[in-house]
Amino acid sequence: MKVTLKDIAEDTGYSISTVSRVLNGFDTNPDTKKTILKSARKLNYPIQNFDKGLNSEELLDILLITGIEVGEFYASFFDGLNKAASRQNVRLSLSSLEDRIPRIEDIAKKIEEEDFDGLIINVPRFSKGHYQELKEVLPEDFPVISNEILDNPIFETVGFDNYGGGQLVARHFKERGYTSCGIIHGPSEKNVSRQRAHGFIDYVSQQDDMKLRWQFEGDFSFESGIRAFDDFNKMDSPPRAVFSGNDNMCQGFMQQAMVEQLSFPDDIAIVGFDDLPICSRHRPKISSIHTNYEHLGTVSIQKMKTLLGNTNHPGRMLNLVPTTLMVRESS
Repeated sequence: MKVTLKDIAEDTGYSISTVSRVLNGFDTNPDTKKTILKSARKLNYPIQNFDKGLNSEELLDILLITGIEVGEFYASFFDGLNKAASRQNVRLSLSSLEDRIPRIEDIAKKIEEEDFDGLIINVPRFSKGHYQELKEVLPEDFPVISNEILDNPIFETVGFDNYGGGQLVARHFKERGYTSCGIIHGPSEKNVSRQRAHGFIDYVSQQDDMKLRWQFEGDFSFESGIRAFDDFNKMDSPPRAVFSGNDNMCQGFMQQAMVEQLSFPDDIAIVGFDDLPICSRHRPKISSIHTNYEHLGTVSIQKMKTLLGNTNHPGRMLNLVPTTLMVRESS
């Protein structure tokens, strides 16, 4: 029968994550290391190099759990993180959990059975309660990085500067002379939606020559972008420029507007958020806030290594990755 980290943990009294760190060279406490290595040899666990550090070339195994749904967002997210992992000698394993909201116990079981060194998680459908429940079932010192920004982070968090992105859009509208503005919000329960909107609205409200004339709450879907245009089109004097909280809603809005023979940017200027590949292929090409997922992955893995090397790290810090504006034909 195959010996696992769980067997060594039960034999020594240490947590699975502590055993994993020692066998991967990350825990430098001499007594801990001696006890765990002795147990590993006793149980015939295959051990090789115990003296690697964070700067060695040994491979780290990190589990990535994210939403798996149709659309470019998830493909772009995974592609960026995977590129970052390959450059930092990390093997990134994408979870194949079936449910749209993975069961917490399935995540914990997968980590226990497959001896992962850490977890990166970005499940937009998770509530704060789900994250808290996950924290409670994982070993206390198991390193977790969240790419989903919560109002009060449960885990160490690495995410994009959504507020700053919203400000970039508003500043762009001002520079183009678009003084009458509107916004398509994402779902209000999501921190990312609120931060993008706050950044945009705060900038507009601080300008004497700009005015927010229209708001619509969508749900980040293409279909809600269509509904947003239908609402927009009922106005007698609609705004000249619109900020869409993501690219999916932006595309839906543009499609419906073009059905009504409106053109971009002559009749309406619009900017999305995420800069998915479709933005540069669409006609007209879509201006959007660029989110660099490889950079997000690089920072996430660096923070993971910090957690692995320092068990006393507080582990609830928010780390923001900057965004940039890609100006194209739609604005």
